[in-house]
Amino acid sequence: MIVASRPSRRQQGRVLVVVLAVLFLGLLVAGALPRLAQSKAREAERGQVNAAPTVFTETVRADTTSTPLELPASVTGLHETPIFARANGFVRSLRVDIGSTVRAGDTLLVLDMPEVREQARQATAVVEQAEAGAALAATTLKRWQSLAQQGVVTPQELDERQAQANVADAALRGARANVASLREVLRFGAVLAPFAGVVSARTVDLGALVVAGAAAAARPLLTLIQTDTLRVMLQVPQSAASRVRAGLPVRVMVRETGDSAIAGVVARTAGAIDPATRTLLTEVHVINRTRRLLPGMFAQVAFIVPVGAPTLRIPAIALIVRGEGTLVARVQDNVVQLVPVTLGRDFGTSVEVLDGVAAGDALVVNPVESLSDGLRVRAMARGAGKTGSDAAR
Repeated sequence: MIVASRPSRRQQGRVLVVVLAVLFLGLLVAGALPRLAQSKAREAERGQVNAAPTVFTETVRADTTSTPLELPASVTGLHETPIFARANGFVRSLRVDIGSTVRAGDTLLVLDMPEVREQARQATAVVEQAEAGAALAATTLKRWQSLAQQGVVTPQELDERQAQANVADAALRGARANVASLREVLRFGAVLAPFAGVVSARTVDLGALVVAGAAAAARPLLTLIQTDTLRVMLQVPQSAASRVRAGLPVRVMVRETGDSAIAGVVARTAGAIDPATRTLLTEVHVINRTRRLLPGMFAQVAFIVPVGAPTLRIPAIALIVRGEGTLVARVQDNVVQLVPVTLGRDFGTSVEVLDGVAAGDALVVNPVESLSDGLRVRAMARGAGKTGSDAAR
């Protein structure tokens, strides 16, 4: 019977070393192969990127939304007029002061006109004299008409008496007209309010001498402003002038009155562009029953300009400004085309384009300086995962 000999300890150690070596090599190969695959993939991707750089694009869109505008404006009264006297005189009574609220027809002040009053008395006496002369001439004419029927006087003499009666009657009418004129001047001694409003200025006091008319040397007695309805005057730029019409609703905002806006409406426009400023003078009416607004205030007018024909908008970050002008980089079939554009209104984050691109064109945003015409790129729609021709659509 043969008995197998047991392996020696040295042999067992060699086997263990071989097993460990094989295991280590297996682990090394298992870890190295994925790394090699990843490295090859990165190198392939790097080569693809270097061959066709990735760009992000946005699509040109047709804009049919209305345009919001906020413009500075000045608040004035609906009616604002200086009050002058119609006759010379002294201020006898002052019925109002600055800040007084008056109604149309209220007496603002009363003038004392002694010269006019004496002239009116003299004119009344002249009327009485003319009435007596006209009565005598009429009586004389009747007598001469009776004598003419009897053949005592000639027709020539009767015609002379008729002319004298006509002259006396005309003198009477002239004297009465003079009295009426002086009475009208006396009526001007009471200065009346032409409309309801607030007295904003006063330049006279009791006893002051007042000169008639609005001559260069004459000062207005008072200034009256209508404040229940206010005018808000603003200049609309030429780009929006053609679409501003009477009846367009607006919001008037004044910082000092708080955050709430006051509703108003466009009342009228100048109908012509000012060649110096290229703006359209526009008048807005605001109902001011609560007296929150005061004439002379600075205000902001916000309104929505109705859209006309649809316009094209592009992102402002798609513009390229170079020596040859303003350009955009259009991507078509993954090829860059540098296209000159004509810009319109600036909306901040977007810009209106008048010429150069069409709706649906894909434009490169945030273009790099090295971007050139004819460069092949890998286009990716901004905010999406589509590439290639899908992004260009």
